[in-house]
Amino acid sequence: MSRPATPESAHRARRNIRLGSLGAALEYYDFVAYLYVATLIGHAFFPADMSDTMRLVQTLAIYSTGLLIRPVAGILIARMADRVGRKRLFVLTVAVMSVATLLIGLLPTYDQVGWVAPVLLLLLRLAQGCAVGGELPAAAVFVSEHARPDGVARAGAFQQMTAYSGLLIGAGAAFLSGLVATHLTPDTPSLAWRLPFLVGGVLGFASVYLRRNLDETPAFVREGGDRAQRPVAPVREVLDTHRGPVLFGALFVVAVTLVNITYFNYWPTYLQSALHHPASTALASSLVAIAGAMVAMPAWGYVADRFGWRRMLTWVGLATTATTLLLLVVLPTLPPGSTLAIWIQLPAAMAGGGIPAAVPSLLAAIFPTEVRQTGFSVPYNIVVALLGGFLNLILVGLVAGIGARAPMYVVLLAAAIALLAAVLVVRIRFHLGRGARPARGVARSGEPEPVSG
Repeated sequence: MSRPATPESAHRARRNIRLGSLGAALEYYDFVAYLYVATLIGHAFFPADMSDTMRLVQTLAIYSTGLLIRPVAGILIARMADRVGRKRLFVLTVAVMSVATLLIGLLPTYDQVGWVAPVLLLLLRLAQGCAVGGELPAAAVFVSEHARPDGVARAGAFQQMTAYSGLLIGAGAAFLSGLVATHLTPDTPSLAWRLPFLVGGVLGFASVYLRRNLDETPAFVREGGDRAQRPVAPVREVLDTHRGPVLFGALFVVAVTLVNITYFNYWPTYLQSALHHPASTALASSLVAIAGAMVAMPAWGYVADRFGWRRMLTWVGLATTATTLLLLVVLPTLPPGSTLAIWIQLPAAMAGGGIPAAVPSLLAAIFPTEVRQTGFSVPYNIVVALLGGFLNLILVGLVAGIGARAPMYVVLLAAAIALLAAVLVVRIRFHLGRGARPARGVARSGEPEPVSG
C-alpha cells in the first residue's frame, strides 16, 4: 500500500511534470522553425544555379531524413530507458537535440564550403531525428509516471499543451528573425534562417540545465528498479506479449497524426494555395487554432480523469465531427481575406485538440512499467515517421484531386478513428490512471475490471 503524498512530495511531482514537459516543446519548435525558413535554407545550402523547385525539394528531403530515422532511434532509446531509467535518457535526448539545433544555426553555407554544407546539415538533421524519436515518448512516460493516479490524463494533456507552445514559439521566432535580418542587421541576411536555430539551441540548453535535478519516476523505482523484472529484449517483449495495446496505440496515433498535420501544420499552406487567402490571414488562422487547441487540452484531460477514456474519446470524436462538418460547409465559401476565415477553425481546433491531448497518457497507461517507454515508442514513432513524413504531400494531392474540402475529410477520418478507439479502449488493460489495476485479476474498488488487450 503506497504512503499518502506529503505537500513536499506533491510539490516535487508537479515540478517534475512541468520540467518534464519542456523538451516536447522543442520537438514542435524545430518542426515549425525549419519549415518556415525552408526556402532560405535552400538558398544557403545549395548552388545558386539550381532551380528554386529543386532547392526546395532537396531542403525538404534533408528535413524528412530526421523523420525517417525516428523509429529506429526512438525504439533504441526507449529500450535503454526501460533498462536503466527514465531520467538518464530523458536528459540525454534533449542535450543531443539542443547541440544539433545550435550547430545548424552556426553551419557554413554552400558558398563557403561547397557540398560539405548540405552534408553537415544532413548529419545534424539525423542527430535531431534521433533525439526527437526518444524525446516525446520519454516526456509522456516521465510525466505520466509522476502524476497522481487520478490525474494521469491531465498531466499528459498538460505535457501536450506545453509541446504545442513550441509551434507558437517556432512560428514567432521565424517571423521575428526575418524582421531582424531585414531591418536591424541588413548586412547579415543569413540571420533570417540562423536565428531560429540559435534560439532553439539556447532554449534546449536551458531545458538541459533545468532537467539536471529531476527525480526518477516512482513507478520505475518501485516496479522497474528490480533488475530481475526488466526484460532483456523490451522490443520483443512488447511485440510478443502486448500486441493488442501496440495495435490500439498505432491506430490512435494515426488519428493524432491526421489532426496534427492537417489542422496545425498544413493549414497555412492550404488556406493560401487552395482557398487563396493572403499569408497574413493564413498565419493568423493557424495561430488562433493552435492557441485554441492548447486552451482546450487540459479540459479534455480533466474529462478523461473524471469520466474515463471511453466517454472522453466518444465526446472528442463527436465534437470533432460536428465542428469539422461546419468547416466543410462554410470555409470553402468564404471570400479571400475574410476575417471569418481566421476564426472559423477555432471550434474545430478546440475539439480536435482532444485527440493529441490524449496520446501521452493514454499510450503510457496501456503498457506496464518494465516496457512502458518501449511500448509507447514502437507505435508512436513508426506511425509518425511513415504517415507524418508524407501527409503534407498526400494532402496536396487530395486537394488537387478531389477539391478544397479534402482536408476536412481527412479530419473526419481522424474523428471516426477516435470513436472506434472509444469502442476498443474498454478491452485494453490499464496500468496507470483511471481503471489501473495493481495486479492482474485485481480491480480497484468501484472500477469495472478491464479485459486484457
